[in-house]
Amino acid sequence: MEEVRRKEEAGGNAEVGGLGGLFMGRRRTVAGFAMFLVLMWVCTLVSKVIYTSKLPQVQAAETERKRIEHVVESDGIVKQGSERAIHTLAGLRVEKISVRAGDAVEKGDVLFTLDQEDLEELIAGRELEAAKLEYQIADLQKNRQLSAQEKDRQRERAGEDYETAVDAAGRGVSRADTALQEANQKLDKHLEDGADVTSPEGRERARQEYENWVKHGDELEATVSGNRVSVAEKEKRLAALQDGGSPQEIAGAQEELEAAKENLQAAQAAYEKYQQNPMQKPDFTAEDAVKKAWEAEKSSLESGVRDAGYGKEDAQLSGEAGIRNAERNQEDALVQSQADSTLEIYQLELKSLKKEIEKYRSIYQAEGQVASEVDGTVTRVNLTAGERTTDGAAVVCADKEIPYQFETLLAKEQKKYVNQGDTVTLKTAQGEEELEVDYMEEDGSGSYRAVVYLPQGKGELGMSGTMRRSAASESYNCCIPAAALHSESSGRYFIYVVGERDGILGKEYYAQLRYVEVLDQNESYAALKEGALSGEEQVITGFDKEIANGAAVRYEE
Repeated sequence: MEEVRRKEEAGGNAEVGGLGGLFMGRRRTVAGFAMFLVLMWVCTLVSKVIYTSKLPQVQAAETERKRIEHVVESDGIVKQGSERAIHTLAGLRVEKISVRAGDAVEKGDVLFTLDQEDLEELIAGRELEAAKLEYQIADLQKNRQLSAQEKDRQRERAGEDYETAVDAAGRGVSRADTALQEANQKLDKHLEDGADVTSPEGRERARQEYENWVKHGDELEATVSGNRVSVAEKEKRLAALQDGGSPQEIAGAQEELEAAKENLQAAQAAYEKYQQNPMQKPDFTAEDAVKKAWEAEKSSLESGVRDAGYGKEDAQLSGEAGIRNAERNQEDALVQSQADSTLEIYQLELKSLKKEIEKYRSIYQAEGQVASEVDGTVTRVNLTAGERTTDGAAVVCADKEIPYQFETLLAKEQKKYVNQGDTVTLKTAQGEEELEVDYMEEDGSGSYRAVVYLPQGKGELGMSGTMRRSAASESYNCCIPAAALHSESSGRYFIYVVGERDGILGKEYYAQLRYVEVLDQNESYAALKEGALSGEEQVITGFDKEIANGAAVRYEE
């Protein structure tokens, strides 16, 4: 029995041992499968990390609502507003030049000195020429006097012969004499009536009145221009105060502006009233024509007198040969001498020569020094020491009384943002100022020359500077960084938008190419036509590797 019991216990232990072994085997299977899944997950994660690490990294941004600001900067230099030329007589030897281009001079400063010894020789030569002319003039005057006396004697003798012939001619001579008297009466009456023309004093008075009228108009026009400048300055001051001035300052500026406008209206009204009462420029052409006609009539009447005299002579010829000879003698005596203007020409030459000598003496008395007539800066010196002066400007100076001007060239695309009358910031070595573009013109190369007048006393010739203007566009709803905008060779613009899709290893990002229409742009931003991007889409602004349409990407870490 004991043996049977031991067998039964042994059998029972064997059964329990079999069940335990089966349970342990299943646990090992489950644990192995779990380890397999973990291994697969780790492999997948590693694969995804390796995959994504090789993708291009991109930076992205959303669209913004903003204005596109355009900044125009252009370099230029300060130039003169006006130049003054200093002249001297031509043909003078230059001893010393005291200035050169770029030197600043004041009124009265010596610019150059002429050789005094050379001046002495020139003056002596001109005085010798003048003395010769004076002798020649004296000889001509004496000869004219002698010739006139001889002519008077001839006329007197012919008259005596003529009287004798008249007494002997009888009735025929009497009728001819009557005709001569009638012709003389007509001539005398014509001379007595005279020509109704304005006297030289009256003509000068009329010209003076007209010049005064023109001068008054120029003064009124200058007053209008000055008031316009005053209104512009006060408008500029009011605009500046409205950005940060106190109410009292703004009110004061407004009152000053209204007063300036009233002054401008008054000046304009005075100028319009002046223009409504124009004055004609004196014209004496018609009077000159009347005078010419009077002279012609006088010449005709004198011819009539002469013809009557000839008729009288004819009457005498019909009487006797003696009368004929007397008439011929009288005709010879009445013939005028040939015209000779030599004396008058010499007198004009002498007058001109004396004026020239006075100019030489004036330079000599100044010790040959020629001074500046204005405060300014020398821009050109057209002289050489030791050489003689030529006809033209000896020295040219920029007049400081006329404000300097800043000039610069703008490219055609810059012209869209800068126009005449716009306010710009001008930066020079003397600081920054807000000024207006006073003039603009297109040059032959397609660029534009912009001129800005500097305030009185500001700037130096040749000073460089930079003109700057900032112009903001209208507000755009869809603006992106300029780095996100690309273009093809054809000129079409496109961008890359970040898209999301299902990939091999799950959700992934990719670059989506999209063509867009650009409304405006600058160096930092570009404005796109509305609808190009939704509010949630992001545009790629940068990447570390080249990307293409549809290429997978990842955000920069």
